[in-house]
Amino acid sequence: MDRLRYIWIFLLFYSASCERDDTINNFPADVSFDVSDRLLEGRGITCIDFDDDGDPYIGSGTYLYHMDGSNLKDYNLGYSVLDLAVAPDQSVWIGTSGGGLCHFNEGQTEWYTTENAGLPRNIVMKVEAIPDGRIWFTSCAHMLGGLGVYDGKRFSFLTPENSPLNQNLITDIETDSNGAVYISTAGTVGMTNIYRIKDNSWKCLGTEEGTFYWTFNFSVSQGGVIFLVEDFSLSSTLRANRLFKYSDDDWGEVTLMDTQKLPYFCITGTDKRDYCWLTSSSEDELALNVYTGKKWISSPGGIITGGMVTVIKSDNDNNIWIGTYNDGIFILKQ
Repeated sequence: MDRLRYIWIFLLFYSASCERDDTINNFPADVSFDVSDRLLEGRGITCIDFDDDGDPYIGSGTYLYHMDGSNLKDYNLGYSVLDLAVAPDQSVWIGTSGGGLCHFNEGQTEWYTTENAGLPRNIVMKVEAIPDGRIWFTSCAHMLGGLGVYDGKRFSFLTPENSPLNQNLITDIETDSNGAVYISTAGTVGMTNIYRIKDNSWKCLGTEEGTFYWTFNFSVSQGGVIFLVEDFSLSSTLRANRLFKYSDDDWGEVTLMDTQKLPYFCITGTDKRDYCWLTSSSEDELALNVYTGKKWISSPGGIITGGMVTVIKSDNDNNIWIGTYNDGIFILKQ
């Protein structure tokens, strides 16, 4: 009987070990590039976020779309939707071009603009919501405005004059699972910085005078690992874009594959396994590449149509949603 008990314990341990090897953060470790579904074919997609039920909100043109189960609802906001974030109370905050910041709640909208909320301008490129209920957003241009914060009662605006920001222009805002806020500054090439704001404490993740040439987009994993493409779109030297990873309080360059070329204005996305998804380009096709932290995995060419990729998001089940410039959303079930 003792021998049988030991065999049983060994088999349980072995089974558990195999399960751990095949999953990461309780999601399958394997990467799939099979397109399991399509949405809004022929439409340009600017942003995607998910509510607690896993249902998506999608921005396309002047429309906000909400997939409620199998029912796709649409709302014409009258202004181009640039970004959106689902708040902890499941209402939606929307950045627009010309309309300022919109609060959408059960079909009703409330607008915050230069006139009634003091926004520096009525173009809000990026919006994020964090667990404490605060809404972070951009309202800025070169030498104008900066980072907006709404705490449910009042608006405040952070600029180089009243905060550690080294520039007014902010190109991206991201959050991690602990509620920390990450922002990238731009405006003058060579002066891009990433700042982390946690518990109202700021930290520059790099050199105060400027860490990168420029960045259009970055992504943050659940554990606070950052993937950033140093973008040379604005350079006359035609330098190749580079991928960096921030972990253990340091930036390190990620070696690309020999045939891999990161496009200008490259979009990155991080899934719930902390894998980094991004696009690469050749002369005639667009491919997806996934960096697992140890190796690269590449898709076949031609699985994504619709020009450039505009957004990469993982849903509650870690399926990958890829929005495109003019051919809707491709969903890759993982």
